[in-house]
Amino acid sequence: MTLSRLLFGQDRIAGFSGAAQVLSAAVAVCALLVLPPAALAQASAAQTQAFSYSVELDVPDPYRKLLQDNLEIYASRENPRMDADQLRFLVGRTPDQMRALLATEGYYSPVIDSSLQHRQGAWIARFVITPGEPSRVAAVNLELRGSITEEERAARLALMREGWPLREGMVFRQAQWELAKRNALQVLLIERYPAAKIASSRATVDPQTRKASLQVVLDSGPAFTFGTLETSGLERYPHSIVERLNVIEPGSVYSQAKLLQFQARLQDSHYFTGATVSADIDPARPERVPVKVQVVESQSRKLGFGAGVSTDTGARGQVEYKDLNFMDRAWRLSTLLKLESKKQLLSGDIQLPRNPKGYTDSLSALTERTDIEGQKTHKYSLGAKRSRVSGNDETAYSAQFQTERVVVADVPDQSNQALVGGYAWTRRKVDNLLYPADGYLLNAQVGAAAKALLSDQDFVRTYAKATYYRSVGKNGGLILRGELGVTLAQSRQGIPSDFLFRAGGDKSVRGYDYESLGVKSGDAIVGGRYLGVASAEYVHWIAPAWGAAVFYDAGNAADDLHDFKFVQGYGAGARWKSPVGLLKMDLAYGQETKETHIHFSVGISF
Repeated sequence: MTLSRLLFGQDRIAGFSGAAQVLSAAVAVCALLVLPPAALAQASAAQTQAFSYSVELDVPDPYRKLLQDNLEIYASRENPRMDADQLRFLVGRTPDQMRALLATEGYYSPVIDSSLQHRQGAWIARFVITPGEPSRVAAVNLELRGSITEEERAARLALMREGWPLREGMVFRQAQWELAKRNALQVLLIERYPAAKIASSRATVDPQTRKASLQVVLDSGPAFTFGTLETSGLERYPHSIVERLNVIEPGSVYSQAKLLQFQARLQDSHYFTGATVSADIDPARPERVPVKVQVVESQSRKLGFGAGVSTDTGARGQVEYKDLNFMDRAWRLSTLLKLESKKQLLSGDIQLPRNPKGYTDSLSALTERTDIEGQKTHKYSLGAKRSRVSGNDETAYSAQFQTERVVVADVPDQSNQALVGGYAWTRRKVDNLLYPADGYLLNAQVGAAAKALLSDQDFVRTYAKATYYRSVGKNGGLILRGELGVTLAQSRQGIPSDFLFRAGGDKSVRGYDYESLGVKSGDAIVGGRYLGVASAEYVHWIAPAWGAAVFYDAGNAADDLHDFKFVQGYGAGARWKSPVGLLKMDLAYGQETKETHIHFSVGISF
């Protein structure tokens, strides 16, 4: 729209001479000089808003959003240059766009009636769509060609057919057709045939019979095998770090899963901030292709400081030092000084690089002082451990020597020591490690000590814990937790406190102080040989990161089964998905003590 039209109206007056038109243009130019910018902007905005239209769509609801999100006539409503002529053009081409979109959902013969009306100064584009009957899959023909052997051809075709999502009789949809082809090709790509491709594919749809015949021909290409390692990016750490984490043997069959497993091992090793593992896929050279590893090394030395607070152990401050290349052997040295209101500890740990079988060996030393529920403990510990992570499972074998001095109110000082051999197994199968909503966590431990081997008492300690997560509805979640512990021994005398049990606190029985449930000894609470805890919690998420919870806990610890009695705690709390894990703030009532406690914790206990 020209400025002369803004000044003189939409339509040019019939009979205007050429001179008059020149005069009009001159006046318009003058207006540019005299009209204030705000007036020009208002005039332009008024002209832009002068033309508008609405779209009425009469179509079954399942396909309404598909059309609204993809039709040009909807996207053009904000076009400032739109006018009646362009709208008529859009209305004329929209049915073809609708047919193309509905065809992706299997409707190849829709009936579409369109109209454009101008009522009460408003333009209305109306479309009535009757999709009709969808086309269905009548036949599926899969062929596999290439250098693949006859025996393997049959096995791969069976896998392709098993994972084929478009079965005979199903509605033929474009998205599923593309997915089906990708799935079939993936059966070849993931192992032995990474250069496989779709040689041809055809979907023939008969609109009259509403039947679709599908044909896909795949070419396997040559079979690939792995070669030697080619590593780049190493400066601080020796090449042996990468070699020990390697799960690929030269000459073995190409496997995408092996590449990903190798890459995950490198990324989880803490030596690298980034790692990629790949293999060149050249059909002309399929044998012994090099395995290329590119890493970005982590800083070898780190010093960290931390502070926090917990309702279990009070205020906390800590200093941690790590050296990932201790003595230039790629040994991982970790030292930690932690000061809490109820606990103080100094620890050191040396962890060796993972060996070719996937095991990690470590040595540790620790000194710790605690003052909890009237029991003061000063302990020293030396340990060795061999652990391995495989998929969702983690196993650990350990040997630990521990000696402690215990001071209990009204009881003389007592020293206990034990050399304990142990085994632990953990399975983590949850949808999200930081904020699990579905899945479960299992942990089982067993340890044993004998008087004949530097121990004051013969005992066997067993412990098991299970946590189950289940989504409830759209915004709810259920958490069930249980713990069971038994230390088999003639008595608890001579057994270090770490191998006995107490309960109570943020991650045990809420409504009671930290480790306040156990065996009463004078004015103190000490550990017993039996533990039992059960918990049920429901969380309702009010917002994506915020939720409210109600819970019920029950549990206790005792030195004799006859004295064991479940005590109860229940209450409500708030939840926040913080960057470091789930933050919990609970208000709990202990039925046994008739006291109310506030509990605060961050993270998930494994």
